[in-house]
Amino acid sequence: MKREQNRLAIDIPTLAAISTIAWVLVNVSHEIIGHAGAAVLLGIPVMAVSTTTAHISWDQVFSVAAMRTIMAAGTVMNLLTGMAALIFLRFGRQVSSAARYFLWLFSTFSFIIAAMNLTSAMLIGAGDWTEFLIELEPRSRWKTIIIGIGVLVTLLGYVLPLRLWMPDLKSYRRAQWSITLIPVGTMMIVQSLSLIGSPFLLPPFGASHLLACVFAYLHFILWAILVNIIPVPRTKTPPQSIQLPRSNAWLWLGIILALVYFFVLGPGIGSAG
Repeated sequence: MKREQNRLAIDIPTLAAISTIAWVLVNVSHEIIGHAGAAVLLGIPVMAVSTTTAHISWDQVFSVAAMRTIMAAGTVMNLLTGMAALIFLRFGRQVSSAARYFLWLFSTFSFIIAAMNLTSAMLIGAGDWTEFLIELEPRSRWKTIIIGIGVLVTLLGYVLPLRLWMPDLKSYRRAQWSITLIPVGTMMIVQSLSLIGSPFLLPPFGASHLLACVFAYLHFILWAILVNIIPVPRTKTPPQSIQLPRSNAWLWLGIILALVYFFVLGPGIGSAG
C-alpha cells in the first residue's frame, strides 16, 4: 500500500480544498448568478441570497415568462459553466494537475445538480422545473420533454468528465476512492456547515431547505457509488497523470471561500423577511 501511495501521490488537504472551491462555485453559479442574476436582469428585486436559495420578490413578478426565466436560470447556468469546464479540461493540457482536478470536479458537480433538477426533482413534483411548468400545457407532455432532456444531461454529465480526465485506476483502488469519496464527503460537510444560522431553516420556510440539501446529497453519493463499481468510461492517460502534490495556493483559496460560504452566504445576504 505504501508503494502505491509513493507511485500515485494525492495530497488529501489539497483535494479537499479543490472540492470545496468547486462546490462553492457551482452553488453560487446556480443560486446567485443563475436565479438571482436573472431576476436582477429582469428588474425584479432580490430580497436575499444564501447557500440554499435566492429569495426573490415574487409578488413583483407580473409575467409567467419572467417566472420561468428565473426558475430555469439556475440549471442553465450550471449547464453552461459545466460545459465550459469540460472544454477547458479537453484543451487545457498544459495546466497544472490541481487545475485539472478543479475543472473535473466543477463540471461533475455542475452536471449532477443540473441532472437532479431536470429528472429526479421533476419526478417527485419538486424543484425549479416543476415551478417552470405552471400554466404550461399540455403539462404531461412538457414534463416528459424536460425529463427526457434531463436523462440526456445525466448520461453526458456522467460519461464526459470521466472520459476526459479519469484514467483506469483498477490497480489503484485507494486512489480512486480518494478522488471520488473525498470530494463528495467534502461537499456534504461544507454545505451542511453553511446551514448553521441560516434563516431559511426557520418558519415560515421550515425544514424544506434542509430536505433539499439531503435530497441533493443522495445524488452525489449515488454518483460516487457508480464511479467505483463501473470501470468505464475512462481516459487512456496513465494513472500517474492525476497525481496531486501539495498546493498552498489552492489550500488558502479553499479556506477563504469556505469562510465566506459559512459566515456570509450561510446566514444569507439581505433579508429573509
